[in-house]
Amino acid sequence: MREQSNMPNKRQIPDYAVRFIGYSARIIARKRNADYASLDFVSDMTGVFADDGYLSVPERAALSSAVAELPRSIDHLRSSVNLLTPNSDGHRVELRGGEISIWINRGADIERFISQITRRYRAIEPILEPAKRLGSKIKRPSYDDYLDEIAKTGVARVVSYGVAHFVDGKLAYYPERETALMKPVADGRTFQVLEHWKGQ
Repeated sequence: MREQSNMPNKRQIPDYAVRFIGYSARIIARKRNADYASLDFVSDMTGVFADDGYLSVPERAALSSAVAELPRSIDHLRSSVNLLTPNSDGHRVELRGGEISIWINRGADIERFISQITRRYRAIEPILEPAKRLGSKIKRPSYDDYLDEIAKTGVARVVSYGVAHFVDGKLAYYPERETALMKPVADGRTFQVLEHWKGQ
């Protein structure tokens, strides 16, 4: 009798995974462990990431047309990318057009940015709707309760609900709950982990 290996073969290793954290999810590519997209289950805001910035829309259904519009905006993006605007943090510039929001690094190669957003969107498009359905079924406290706890204690309870692998056109979900209690530090941009545990 041949011994069966527990090691996954190359075909079983997923190119993309969806990590469910809090009230959102990140779609991650195995190559370079890069964030490709994000979904927000409270607001439905959805974004696609590139190396030099990202594009977001307030509803997932609007993402396809927003990506398709990018090449038509190339001149506007090129002329704006080096400007300091009220919505600039000095390193990145925010550009808004209708419901589309784009954050892009100053001095970025616009053609490369658009090409990367387009390629990544096409790669993860089949994952977006299944990820949204799966993420919406995860049992969580209400978002209002989450905000109330922060307001009362000054501490955010951040829960990871596991990961789903995209294999053969389907998401296989592996629930694994981890919780971290986090408190913002003085700079307002980073958090201190007060406690962390696995399970319920």
